Amino acid sequence: MKRTAAERGRMGSTATATRHGAMHMEAIGRAGFWATVERHYGGDPHRYMETLRRRQSRSEPDARLGCQVVRTTH
Repeated sequence: MKRTAAERGRMGSTATATRHGAMHMEAIGRAGFWATVERHYGGDPHRYMETLRRRQSRSEPDARLGCQVVRTTH
């Protein structure tokens, strides 16, 4: 049975988190955040966060991701 891209991605990220630990995952997430802020938002983290919140509230996809990101409520 073929796995979807989402399933393969989830499996890979789980393996990476298991192998390297939570501190590593936090560090690469933080680095990715700041790289995005610098590259696409002129160094303004508040503008980036506002954009994320607006997209999340409208369930707008980010074309750069190639998929719909939906906020789940638990």
